[in-house]
Amino acid sequence: MKSKILARDYKDELANIAEQKRFSQTAGNLLLSMLYKTEDSFNNYEKVKRDVPAREDFLREIVENVKEYVENIKIAEPNSEIAKTLNKNKCNIISNGNKKAKTVIAFPNEKNLLYAISKASITPIDERLTTTEKAILTVISIGKCISISEVIRDFNGWSWSILPKEIESTECNIIYELLVYLYGYKFINNINSNNLKTLKANMPEKLWSELEKVATQFYLSYDKAENEQVLKMLATYKTKLNKMKDQKAFIEETTEEKKEKLIEIRKIDEIISNPAELKRQYLAYNSKLPKEKKVFSVSRYEELLQKRRQDAVDQIALFNRMQNPTEFINYRDELKLKVKFFETKTDISKFQKEFLKCFEKKIEATNDKKGILDIIYEIRYLNFIPNCKMKLTDLQRMVIPKAINARVINPISNNDDLDYRILKGIFDTGVVSLEGLYIKLSALNSGINVIIYDGDNVEQKYEVSLPEGSNIQIRKAKKTKIFE
Repeated sequence: MKSKILARDYKDELANIAEQKRFSQTAGNLLLSMLYKTEDSFNNYEKVKRDVPAREDFLREIVENVKEYVENIKIAEPNSEIAKTLNKNKCNIISNGNKKAKTVIAFPNEKNLLYAISKASITPIDERLTTTEKAILTVISIGKCISISEVIRDFNGWSWSILPKEIESTECNIIYELLVYLYGYKFINNINSNNLKTLKANMPEKLWSELEKVATQFYLSYDKAENEQVLKMLATYKTKLNKMKDQKAFIEETTEEKKEKLIEIRKIDEIISNPAELKRQYLAYNSKLPKEKKVFSVSRYEELLQKRRQDAVDQIALFNRMQNPTEFINYRDELKLKVKFFETKTDISKFQKEFLKCFEKKIEATNDKKGILDIIYEIRYLNFIPNCKMKLTDLQRMVIPKAINARVINPISNNDDLDYRILKGIFDTGVVSLEGLYIKLSALNSGINVIIYDGDNVEQKYEVSLPEGSNIQIRKAKKTKIFE
């Protein structure tokens, strides 16, 4: 009863927001329908995925996202002019100058609107971060939006079915889900420009390395402007490497560059120390930029100048290092590694391989009944998620004996491997609730015939050979409950 009251309050609040922001009646009705479908499907969403926000928090975030980040909603009816402006993701987010709230354009579909609202809430990434840091934050942000929209996209109140074609990026989707299953949604959802280092500190070095590679590869295809910057940077690196073949000439050139950097630092210091000149430079700088890229304050412009100054200081320190032959060789090797990092294509399967190592440790450390049940659901979810290139059999073999010993699953035989082969079908079922599954075993000349039921519906049917020396009681023509 309490959840229904809370849901009605959220609907009233959302209706008031739509009225205050003067959304069209079509947009307002679609918003309320979106919230209703979210409420209707949330229990199944939570059941299948396990590690998700509490229902009330989930609904509250949707309403607050509309309130804080959506200035206008335009519904693109099929074949209309505005519909032609949409991309394959069926939504578009338009920034309104320096305003936090944005205009959302979406087809008249609840799942697309929910995804668009979530995407509008993505906060800008600090431009001072490296390309790889921007890439990881972008992947996590998009992955979170995909996960939120999943409550409507893949659930309809009574069933679950993943729709890969409706997912903007299967790479972002699976990376986000894998990170959540290792570190929890609360931790991952709070990663931002200011605390990204905490994620790195909590990850094994190899997992972080593969995350950098796969995230950067996606990001450079996603953000064309950033890709152009990286291409320019690579050209600079290659030019330097070519010049470094003649060490003496390279040192002479860096000496001249050092003089230029010293002059640049002196000019920046003069600007910053003179408020009137700082303001004049700010206005001149802004006058050359398009509206969406203008610097919003003098203080922000001063931060940019300080960043330029620090870059110049760092360059001078680097030039000084180059005077040392050992440092010269080290720097040359660093450049080669940077070029290799951006030019070498990677595969998400390498990231997933490192994930498996970490998830195995999670299974080993989990002994409580709820934790083991959660892991069973999580492995089953991964078995269905698009772009999953992992072999999950090792995880399944690990968790089945644990589940039987912890009395999460009813005993089957006296052989761990046989238990796995008899029960492996639970990971291939698309039912919402695994606890409602039954199993029926019958003898065959070559072993055992296994049928897994959801009620009266056959979910899985397969044969299992019987190892020599194993002991199993087969109850003819009787279905037994799999989970306690």
